[in-house]
Amino acid sequence: MTTTLAETPRAVRPAEASPTSGGTNRLYFLDNLRAAVIGLVIVLHASITYMAYPPTWWYVLDKQNSLAFTQLVLLIDVPIMPIMFFIAGYFALPALQKRGTRQFLKDKAVRVGVPWVLGVLLLAPPTAYIIYWSRGVPKSLWEFWTSEFWSPQMFQQSVYWFLGILMLLFTLLAWAYEMSPRLRAAVPRPSQMAWRALGVFGALVTAIFLLVNLAFPIDAWSHNYLFVYQPVRAPLYLGYFSLGVYAYLRGWFTTEGFNPHGGPWGAAALLTGLGYLACRMTPGTGLVPFVATGVLFNAFCLSALMAGVALFRRSVNGAGRFWHSQAANSYGIYYVHPLILYPLAYLLVAVGLPVGVKALLLIVSTMLLAWGVSALVLRRAPLLSDMF
Repeated sequence: MTTTLAETPRAVRPAEASPTSGGTNRLYFLDNLRAAVIGLVIVLHASITYMAYPPTWWYVLDKQNSLAFTQLVLLIDVPIMPIMFFIAGYFALPALQKRGTRQFLKDKAVRVGVPWVLGVLLLAPPTAYIIYWSRGVPKSLWEFWTSEFWSPQMFQQSVYWFLGILMLLFTLLAWAYEMSPRLRAAVPRPSQMAWRALGVFGALVTAIFLLVNLAFPIDAWSHNYLFVYQPVRAPLYLGYFSLGVYAYLRGWFTTEGFNPHGGPWGAAALLTGLGYLACRMTPGTGLVPFVATGVLFNAFCLSALMAGVALFRRSVNGAGRFWHSQAANSYGIYYVHPLILYPLAYLLVAVGLPVGVKALLLIVSTMLLAWGVSALVLRRAPLLSDMF
């Protein structure tokens, strides 16, 4: 079974067995890593409310802010989505091989496609309306929903854009699977040496990143109504999804395959992250700062992925009650958290607490409430339980 964000396990089935272990080793750590990344998504979205120099359109902006939250946002924003696309790719091919193309796409339509459409049509409009509500704009939700929301200036898919891109990638993989007898016959062949592959991958995605960055800023968003994406980062979605497929075929993270060591990769993530942060906090003009920012962005992204895998494989590789529940509910938590976080952020604007305390209160409250909604509603209600 897959363990993507959009295909969370039902019972104690959080990860696929090692493809070279005869089904005895379960990759629980990838489920737990995904759950932790969802937690970081909540931290990211809460922190934007309190960052200095936030995007002017953000849903709720608090007058209390701190440069520390700006730095936190810049760092978290780099690796979280590539990690989720990587995990999706890692488990997509074995699911496709097990179920066949038709059943695979049917399952994805139910688990990814339908929640995506429902999210865009029913949940993204009231989420976007919070921009008006938090600023006291005299317009009703219905007026906004039926008019301005659909304008190029206001249209968005909230967090549900991820599901649209993920559905597209699953569909492309299914098409490639049907077109390629070699892919249909592929079996994992564990490989210990991954340095050359990672080097080629890193150089390729960095080069594409820099080329697209010539036309679009790193943080810019674009859309064609069907898909919403960040142009500079869009190649990373495909790149890390494909790297996940490659990693599965090479048996990475299994007993016999390549396993990253936390020390070197953790040091690399720390150094490249700090370097990237320095570039973003002290922007310069010219070729050197431009190239340095792009190179450090991609080096931090890749090293953070490998450091995260190493850390969770070593320290969080089990299905205890807490992590099992987090893994099982991570999809639901991701799905509902905007509906909880932004109204809570607005209510906290008037609360006279230190900014750090307000941010912590917002993060913890959102996490607990979203966890409860997922566990008690999304995974139990008729019809919804089929999706979540």
